[in-house]
Amino acid sequence: MILHSIRAAPLLILLLAAWPARGAEPTRTWRTIETPHFLVHYYKSERHNEREVAQRVALVAERVHETLVPLLKHEPRDKVHIVVTDTTDGANGSAAIVPRNLVRIFVTGPTSLSSLNDYDDWLYGLIMHEYTHILHIDTIHGVARVVNAVLGKTWAPNQVQPRWFIEGLAVYYESARSSGGRGRNAIYDMYLRMAVLEGKLLELDQISSTTRYFPRGDVPYLYGGRFISWIADRYGADKLTRISHLYGGKPIPYAINRTARKVLGKTFDELYEEFKAHLGQRYALQKEAVDGRGATPFELVTDYGEACGTPRFSRGGQELVFIDTDGRSEFQVKVLDTATDRIKERFEIHGGSGVDFTPDAKHLVYGASSIHRSFHFYHDLFVRHRASGEVRRLTRGLRARDPTVSPDGRRVAFTSNELGTMSLMEVPFVGGAARVLVAGKQGDQFFTPRWSPDGRSLVYSRWRRGGHRDIQLLDLKSGTVTSLTDDRALDMDPMFSADGRRVFFSSDRTGIFNLYALDLQGAGLTQLSNVLGGAFTPAVSPDERRAYFVSFSSKGYDLAAMDMPAGPGLPAAPYINARPAAPEVPAQEPYPERPYNPLSTILPDAWSFSVGADAYGTTLGIQLAGSDVAGLHSYLAIANFSTVNGHPSYSVVYSYNGLWPALRLDTSRFEGPRGGLSVDGKGLSYVEENYGAGLHVGLPVLRVPHHAGDISVGYRFNWFRDADQTEVLVKPGEVSPDLPRVGIMSGVTLGLGYRSVSRYAHSISNEQGRFVSISMRFNHELLGSDYQSTSVSWAWTEYLPMPWLQDHVLALRYGGGIAAGDRARRGVFFVGGFPEQDVLRTLFDIARPGGVFLRGYPPGAVWGDQYHLFNLEYRFPVVEIQKGISSLPVFISNIHAAVFADVGNAFFGQLDPEQLKVGVGAEVLLELVIGYFIPTTIRFGYARGLMEPGGNEFHFLLGRPF
Repeated sequence: MILHSIRAAPLLILLLAAWPARGAEPTRTWRTIETPHFLVHYYKSERHNEREVAQRVALVAERVHETLVPLLKHEPRDKVHIVVTDTTDGANGSAAIVPRNLVRIFVTGPTSLSSLNDYDDWLYGLIMHEYTHILHIDTIHGVARVVNAVLGKTWAPNQVQPRWFIEGLAVYYESARSSGGRGRNAIYDMYLRMAVLEGKLLELDQISSTTRYFPRGDVPYLYGGRFISWIADRYGADKLTRISHLYGGKPIPYAINRTARKVLGKTFDELYEEFKAHLGQRYALQKEAVDGRGATPFELVTDYGEACGTPRFSRGGQELVFIDTDGRSEFQVKVLDTATDRIKERFEIHGGSGVDFTPDAKHLVYGASSIHRSFHFYHDLFVRHRASGEVRRLTRGLRARDPTVSPDGRRVAFTSNELGTMSLMEVPFVGGAARVLVAGKQGDQFFTPRWSPDGRSLVYSRWRRGGHRDIQLLDLKSGTVTSLTDDRALDMDPMFSADGRRVFFSSDRTGIFNLYALDLQGAGLTQLSNVLGGAFTPAVSPDERRAYFVSFSSKGYDLAAMDMPAGPGLPAAPYINARPAAPEVPAQEPYPERPYNPLSTILPDAWSFSVGADAYGTTLGIQLAGSDVAGLHSYLAIANFSTVNGHPSYSVVYSYNGLWPALRLDTSRFEGPRGGLSVDGKGLSYVEENYGAGLHVGLPVLRVPHHAGDISVGYRFNWFRDADQTEVLVKPGEVSPDLPRVGIMSGVTLGLGYRSVSRYAHSISNEQGRFVSISMRFNHELLGSDYQSTSVSWAWTEYLPMPWLQDHVLALRYGGGIAAGDRARRGVFFVGGFPEQDVLRTLFDIARPGGVFLRGYPPGAVWGDQYHLFNLEYRFPVVEIQKGISSLPVFISNIHAAVFADVGNAFFGQLDPEQLKVGVGAEVLLELVIGYFIPTTIRFGYARGLMEPGGNEFHFLLGRPF
């Protein structure tokens, strides 16, 4: 062992010498703020004052704690961890209670048209929502509490509830304890209103699991928030707390209707029917009010729903540009010929955030998501030359969105995000340094700036603490800011009229978003549209005869057009503020802070039993997993023993992500039967022990939207030992024995990967793009090995959308491998059909049996030191079901099918095409959601192997194909 370690030392020295002294973010240092009930972890950098935001998070969290604990009647035993990050321009957060109470928040605020856009204070609403999850799910009684006392916190009965209840409770409190929140949001009200009036309201089974119907990911928040609020209004919020405590002590999951009947006197099924009737009455009255004032006629330019935004006219009005998606493709920038309302130009972008013409209409300036420094998902601005399609980057890492080009074409104004606060900025169109026009105060948000026709001012929407979302005017020469509106209505997406005398914008001041015009000469505010769904983001033609806008139906957002009113429009009704006062979080002395210590959270808080299998049969063991809350360190340790012969095995994997590239260490021990022993010419088997260890470093070499490439380099060490200590006595005349090949095999590993795969809202499969991977291991005596061998394997998967029918996909895969070197240790490839599957284990491990399979043949039917396998599948939808039974934890999503052909073989020596095996067949795939959360695919298939030893094969599997 010592000699082999010395021989391996040159490689280790080389790896350490090449190791970067600092990580990808060398100025990032984690720190911890401690409050009476929380530990707030944040990172510091040289450029920004993250400490101020983290202190604000700590202050808000304590205020939220004081508010919620008496209401939910539960207080966590230990301090709750909050991790504050600013690595994305998406507004979000998450909460977990296993194995410890942990909240993660992104400090970035919501975008203009987001369903999250109604709030008093983004951090207050976000923490209120996530801390509700902590208090609700951490409420554990009865048997679960006893089990957790032994195993650590691994069982939380309240976590096994429909998401509409879990998220609905959090939406209810984020709204009931503030003057904003999604429970008060006019966009959420619009979602339900149009679903009811168009006969598309989802049923209880559809909201209890994951549905593909609009608004999909928002469904549990939307329906759950309004349903829970209705129950609280009717029965009292204390009943929700009682349900939380009662269900939190139930050892048998899914009995939510029994719990509801005990607390409320009715099941959730009965209550949901009453809730639907309530919604019908509510929205019938709203429709009467709209009809009574005269609904505005308009035409739909697009009619597929999903998402649409930021329509802008060219200077002459002959063209209109906007961004949309139909749920079956990426976001696209589209240019409309306004004379015919036909699309004349389009191109894909990733996560569009605004688009505008240059004055000469030769270029388009748009915002899109991009990867910054391999780790951050930020928005930036790009310029596209329309004739050539050439794209140049205008900003880099500025987190820029909502571009607007000045009338002289020399400047581009935009909004920029940093630490949850936005500012108004501009950059020269030709590129160069950006400058701040209006710096936001902590938490301020700026949206959709637009130039005045003379280029002397900008109009924009600004959110300020307290929930005010108003239209403001910036005089660029003096720097003076004037508020054109000042109330609690959400006023958004302004633009100047062609003569600069009026500002058009959208507002929810009547409870329904409509278009308005504000006369800057003092004639007041008029309402331009009166629609039932909603009207957003006006684009008024230069002659003010026609307006395009974003409309809404139960399918989602579309581009619509209407004629402008002949006169000034309807007088705008006065805004009536029915909201309570926004809660205050008074300032105080900063909480104490200290350097972050990962050891405080890296030790395992919980352990679990594991059940597996080895070559002899079933194994039992224990599993420990852990990571620090900042995600710098993580590990997984599993120790098993065989129930057949008691042989032990273990595996330990440790990863460190605090540097770039990332580091991974592992060690393991397992044993199993192995051939290669012969006595007097007779082949026998023996028990082989395999001790392994490895060191790997991984780094991303490509990170752009939809394209990612990775390289991993490592050193792998295996020690093979004869556990039986086989002794052979050779008698005269007997054939010389072949003894077990033991010793050390060590060498370098290399992995390359590339992926560019896309899947959309209505997809049944990955729809376009590819996966490419290559892995290699090279063992040599210079690397400490007793054996010399090389093995290389590769795979290429391609997805091609079929142009003739939606959601039809041709999936192609080619995989292969080759091994060379010492025959005893060079490795063998096996090719054949599906091995026997442990269905229960596959379900809970969410395993995927797709990969290297030659269907229609026995498992491992052919083998060799080389293999090639081609898989071809034509995939197509059969029927969309989207049904369950009440609130039971089984939901059928859809059925789709595939016909396939597999061609391949494994062999020793040279490839002989005549020896290739062919299998053909078909599969029917049933997409399910189990237990409210777990997506599952059941595959029923038939395959026919056309060569020996093929035959008829019927398979029943869980898991998606490749």
